[in-house]
Amino acid sequence: MKQFAFMMLMLLISSSLAGCTSEDTEESQSFPVFSSVADNDEIYDNTRMEGSAYIVVFSAEWCNSPCFTTMHAIWSAQSELPVLVMSTDPAENATGVTLSEWHESADAHDDDGEETGVTLTTYAFMKGHEAGISLGIDKPGSVVFVNADGEVTYLHEGRMDDTADILERWADASA
Repeated sequence: MKQFAFMMLMLLISSSLAGCTSEDTEESQSFPVFSSVADNDEIYDNTRMEGSAYIVVFSAEWCNSPCFTTMHAIWSAQSELPVLVMSTDPAENATGVTLSEWHESADAHDDDGEETGVTLTTYAFMKGHEAGISLGIDKPGSVVFVNADGEVTYLHEGRMDDTADILERWADASA
């Protein structure tokens, strides 16, 4: 009987330690190294973004939905967030659309006739497909939330337009 009690005690102790190994800890992923000139002629890179949370929308110059829908959903959830819009198209595969034209097209997405919608003033449009490739992103409209330490806190492939989800992911990144 003592042996049975001892075995049960050992089983309880060992089961309470399950999951305490380093193999079970989730490793954080850093946002890839990037440097690009945006449509406002400013250079954006990891050093510039260091110390503040930000959102990256991977888009394409030709993508209006889900890309523009996602951009405007983020703006509607909380305006003026720091958003980098990176093209999933390589620079050498130029589409003939300038970064400024691309930004203007995104701004116009919610226009209704003569009524002008929002202007995505805090969004910087740039090339950046290398960062997307490093993260395994293969769908325009994908969104990455990055914290002040440069770590990816959430990656969503495809359209993202749920306000509560956007705000929750932003709160996690900016905490």
